[in-house]
Amino acid sequence: MCYSPRGSPGRWTHYETLSTMKSLWRIPLLAVSLALLGGSPVRATPDFLPEASAYHAYVDSTILFAFEMTPNREAFIEVINLGENRRCLSVERISMRTAEGQPLRFDSFLYDGRKSKLDGNPRACVRQRTRRRFELGYSFDFTEEVRKVVFLVGRLAYRLQPVGGPDYRKFVENFEKINIGVSSDRLKKFQLGVLYGKSIYGSRIRCRRVAVPFVSKGTRGPVTLLSTFPRRTEKARKKKETGSLSIALKLDASGEVVEAVPESSLEFGLTERALYEVKHWWDFAPAYRDGKPIAAEHRAKVVFRVEQDN
Repeated sequence: MCYSPRGSPGRWTHYETLSTMKSLWRIPLLAVSLALLGGSPVRATPDFLPEASAYHAYVDSTILFAFEMTPNREAFIEVINLGENRRCLSVERISMRTAEGQPLRFDSFLYDGRKSKLDGNPRACVRQRTRRRFELGYSFDFTEEVRKVVFLVGRLAYRLQPVGGPDYRKFVENFEKINIGVSSDRLKKFQLGVLYGKSIYGSRIRCRRVAVPFVSKGTRGPVTLLSTFPRRTEKARKKKETGSLSIALKLDASGEVVEAVPESSLEFGLTERALYEVKHWWDFAPAYRDGKPIAAEHRAKVVFRVEQDN
């Protein structure tokens, strides 16, 4: 029997409310920001079931991503860095799946639009408090919509939320409404809270990636390419529950999870959280026999640790 949760078992991180900001400037800032937004902010859940879309967005207190697949067979990433650290992204560290579950891979160039494709670089860096727009090359399995978009930056996985076209354009326009030049960290968080409410697009989580070729010319078993260390549920944190869980998987010839069965169980919603992560966010390379991908069984181990909650 396949146990696959349909809800969102996890919690999210609420933006800090600034209890000390009681001066008169708070009211006009709130009014101006809402006026610029043009209405109530779009709500989004932090842990979400990936859905196919041509537009994806992510926002937190340090960085914003906007990802667009255009009808002209192009892909654009727009990044604004709200933090103090330099962040770099390479083509090889973008994990995506199409609506049908096929992995989506780009060519080797990632550039900012001011150079030709021949001058492109597979590694693009965004310096502190700057904004850049990058164009990606595409490969033979290019599609106009993707179900899952994950950017791997350091040990963190930034998982993007699918949005509609109008919401995406509003999201990009709001990039300019956050004063990244002179704002303090607290004021940036406050402005993000004003523009997007207490909701965030996407989620951020610690991850582990294995550098193994997705395809094989010979015979091999399936490989776990990307695994995550999910945060514990609110109840598990209160009860100080940790542990690990093994999950028996059945993968199809594209590496998609078609069945996931826990071999044991954990309390306080951790079993559901583990199944959610493995089924929707982990990446697997399929098994191969004589150079052809085949369906196979596999095993995943999800580990919950206290430090992953931060």
